[in-house]
Amino acid sequence: MGNLVQILPAVRCCLLLVFFCAWVAQPLVWAQKRPLMEEDSLVFSSSRKKVRIPFQLIHNLVIIPVQINNSKPLNFVVDTGVDRTLLMEIGEFDTISLNNVERLSLRGLGKGTGIEAILSSGNKMQLAGVEANNQKVLMLEDNIFDLSARLGVQVNGIIGYPLFKAFVVELDYEARIMTLYKPGTYPARKARKSAMVPLAIEGAKPYVQVEVEFPDGKKYPLRLIVDSGMSACVLLYPPTLPGVKIPEKSISAYLGRGLNGDIHGEIARVEKLQLGEFTLRKPPASFPDSMSIRYALGLNNRNGNLGSDVLQRFRVVFDYQNSQMLLKPNTRFKKPFFYNLSGLELYSPIPGLNFYTIAHVIPNSPAEKAGLEAGDALISINGVKCLDKTFNEVLDLFQNHPGRKLQLKVSRQYKSFDTTLHLQDLI
Repeated sequence: MGNLVQILPAVRCCLLLVFFCAWVAQPLVWAQKRPLMEEDSLVFSSSRKKVRIPFQLIHNLVIIPVQINNSKPLNFVVDTGVDRTLLMEIGEFDTISLNNVERLSLRGLGKGTGIEAILSSGNKMQLAGVEANNQKVLMLEDNIFDLSARLGVQVNGIIGYPLFKAFVVELDYEARIMTLYKPGTYPARKARKSAMVPLAIEGAKPYVQVEVEFPDGKKYPLRLIVDSGMSACVLLYPPTLPGVKIPEKSISAYLGRGLNGDIHGEIARVEKLQLGEFTLRKPPASFPDSMSIRYALGLNNRNGNLGSDVLQRFRVVFDYQNSQMLLKPNTRFKKPFFYNLSGLELYSPIPGLNFYTIAHVIPNSPAEKAGLEAGDALISINGVKCLDKTFNEVLDLFQNHPGRKLQLKVSRQYKSFDTTLHLQDLI
């Protein structure tokens, strides 16, 4: 197997008294680094020309099972915005062996100074009829994204460019099926029923040209990364948009987590987003503050990211070989865009167990007006115990429709109380 690093499971301490989980990482066994070998392409394991893979869809993110070096199936987010395979977290009773390692320092979005990681080559990867040897895997030393707690299921990593460079990838968000096609075999009849949008594949990432119209009527052509690993609609970098003013009706918000730490900024609606022949009306746009994007700005080749709250309104086909994306609207296409109607962010401290706490409350939001605070645990919604609801089902209730009332029973420091949450569009 060559030089090897064995990833041991994290030790999880569940402190139910304060509804918090602490993660303590075991030390990694360090191996002397060797030159990284060339990466093989993913291929079908038989003579087939396509394979269908059911996926989970949580927070608009596509999650599929992947095996690394004959591990048990691991949950990976399918992300067009990353140029390699990332491994971030493994289960409590699992181990994964990684070959041929070297240390790296990474920078990205966020306010911190970056993180340390281990880059490994010569690994075997398998997923539902697809396999490859000599695969590179980037192991983050700190589980900074905490995706499992934020998505309510165990999430072990992210898979990106290696998948998209090898196949034509069709994401049917409505049917929750990902289909991989051998390049050149995507059915012409299906292509004819879709609209083609050109992509530029640069640095292992897909870029698309869009036009955004702001509430003041001004229109701007923008270059965005197509980012299926971002659950929001669109993220725009204000310093790259001279003359653009963030719409007045906006809210300050926590936008997510990047390699460098937390990302903060403003959320506001733009009037229109033109993507190829499709017009999306009044989508929410995120505007990160300058400290959160200082390293991204150094790349100087994009204005932001196009996320999965747009993509999930289509059947999307990524065809990197022909530098194109095919779009066919589904039943979600004409539905209005909502942004956090409750004003709270949910957290699942023990992924897989239907126990949900509040991680963050937006000031002056419905959640704050209902008396909710970070650390509160949800007991029931409209009389139905949260133990009987999946994370996705709870999220759907909080994003149902402006004006709806939810009767909540909440626990705080051993005491329970009832409150009414009025869903409201804050932007």
